Amino acid sequence: MLVELFSRPDWQMALGERAAIAGVLAQLRPRLSIEVGTAEGGSLRTLAAWSEHVHSLDFAPAVADPPPNVTLHAGDSHLVLPALLRELERAGERVDFALVDGDHSAAGVRRDVEDLLASAAVRRTVILLHDTANEHVRRGLRDLDFARYSKVRLVDLAFVELQRSTTALQEEWGGLGMIVVDEADRGRAVMRNLERRSPPLRRALVPARALLRRAHDAAQRTRQ
Repeated sequence: MLVELFSRPDWQMALGERAAIAGVLAQLRPRLSIEVGTAEGGSLRTLAAWSEHVHSLDFAPAVADPPPNVTLHAGDSHLVLPALLRELERAGERVDFALVDGDHSAAGVRRDVEDLLASAAVRRTVILLHDTANEHVRRGLRDLDFARYSKVRLVDLAFVELQRSTTALQEEWGGLGMIVVDEADRGRAVMRNLERRSPPLRRALVPARALLRRAHDAAQRTRQ
């Protein structure tokens, strides 16, 4: 299990991120987990190993042999996730763990997290957020009004922060954020690392990186 955790090529995360997710899951041992962003199923297999059941969402999950305790949902998370959460609410289910690693636009990641926080099925839950080092993801999360959700106890957008060497024109990726939800705890929410200070050159090249991202997204849509 340990060797597989660090050797699987289908998991598109750094080794430190993999270890952190596995460590949180080992402590929680969730009954019900949700993953937004299946891809090839790298993180999904670890979620499934520690959870009784996992719901995993993606536009087109590329998992040939999902574990038997996994339900795959194909489609836009902004449609599929709210519907799934409503179904869980009606069944009286509770989401113990969620991993958000789907839409990496500012508006997209904010909407996925807002859908989770607004749900009555998310009441004592740990939510991990991948790619919080990315400026678009970070902006979407930073601008989220966490004060609207009294059940939020902790927000740390640098729960795991990796040092990666990139040029000023490249987008940064990686890093894990954490949100802890506990509706029974009425203590004051702790907010950590909402801002991430970039070097002056990276800040100056924000418009150039945005242009490159738009060009990349347009090329992806053309290929589809």
